[in-house]
Amino acid sequence: MTMPGPMGYAAKPQAMGALISTLFADRLFEHGIPYLRVGLMTVYVEDRAASELADLKRRPADEAIGAALGVVAKAWDEAMTMHGMFRRTIDECQRQVRLELEELVDEHVTLVRNAAEGGPREPDARLEAEQAEAEEDERLCARLRTSGADPVPQRCGQP
Repeated sequence: MTMPGPMGYAAKPQAMGALISTLFADRLFEHGIPYLRVGLMTVYVEDRAASELADLKRRPADEAIGAALGVVAKAWDEAMTMHGMFRRTIDECQRQVRLELEELVDEHVTLVRNAAEGGPREPDARLEAEQAEAEEDERLCARLRTSGADPVPQRCGQP
C-alpha cells in the first residue's frame, strides 16, 4: 500500500520501531557491550514499546520513523540506564542512531525524487569508488570493534 510521502511508501511505526531498535543494538555492539546484555535490553525495549507502537496506524515511511523514534529511543534510554551504562555512552548511542536515521531517510528521499524525475543521473565513477572504499573501511572498523581482536600486532616468541 503506497501513500504520498517523500520516501514513496507507507509503513507501520511498529515495523520502523524494530529497525530503530536494531540500530541501537548495533551501536551498543560497537561500544563493546556484550551480546547477552544487549539482548536483555532489546527484550526490555520490545516489551516496553510494543503496545504503544501497535496502536499507531500505517503512514508515510518517514512519518512512521519519526513516530517510532521517540517511543523506541525513550525505551532504549531506560534500558541502558537500568543496565548501568554511563550517561555519556547512552547519549552518544542516541546521537549515532538519530544521525544514521537522518542520513538513511535523506538518501532514500533523494533516490525516490531522482526516480520520479526520470531516473538516476549518470553515476560519478570516482565518487562511487570513494563511497565503496569508505563503506569497506567502516565494515572493517566495526568488525574490529566488535571482535575483541587487538588491532596492534603482538610478537610471539623471541624478539
